[in-house]
Amino acid sequence: MSVAAESGRGGWVRGCLLRGLIALVVLTAIGIAIGFAFHDPDANLPTDDVNAGPAENYERADVSYIPSEHVYVTRLEDGTFIALYDMSPKQQELDSDCRIFYDDFALLGTLEQLPGFEGGLVEECDGARSVWRADGTPAFGSGSYANLDRFQTHTNDAGELIIDTSSRTCTRSRGVPGVPPFTETTCRGND
Repeated sequence: MSVAAESGRGGWVRGCLLRGLIALVVLTAIGIAIGFAFHDPDANLPTDDVNAGPAENYERADVSYIPSEHVYVTRLEDGTFIALYDMSPKQQELDSDCRIFYDDFALLGTLEQLPGFEGGLVEECDGARSVWRADGTPAFGSGSYANLDRFQTHTNDAGELIIDTSSRTCTRSRGVPGVPPFTETTCRGND
């Protein structure tokens, strides 16, 4: 066999391999483009509601904590439920791990107490104390510049309290954390 015949056959094989590789790259790129086009950015976020148990188990004019969900459930005297995230907007903006706790003896300063309640939701971080009323309304403190984040709630046909953790109303600074102006927006999740 001549040298010309060998190089001709080798060139043909390399040409086929190169065309096959190009086709594979093009198909991969098309697949990725389709994935981006149909990707739902919220697909990996929590979408399931949290079943917080029978609504009748929550006393009126009381606050309960669900630590696994980082949620405080406040039931007003009229039976209305409010679900609050256990981290203040300021601490979220500062990427802190400081959490809120309920203190039966916390004072609200000049903010009027809710009927039937005593105490408030308290944050003690870096030597500073901030307090919110049981409905998430700020009473005083540098960290309490805005309402606590709220989750939507409803009671299902079985009488169970359902907390929608897939979205929450939240307040965020437009500039420096904890300094006006603020924007109320929708946040996702309850990490």
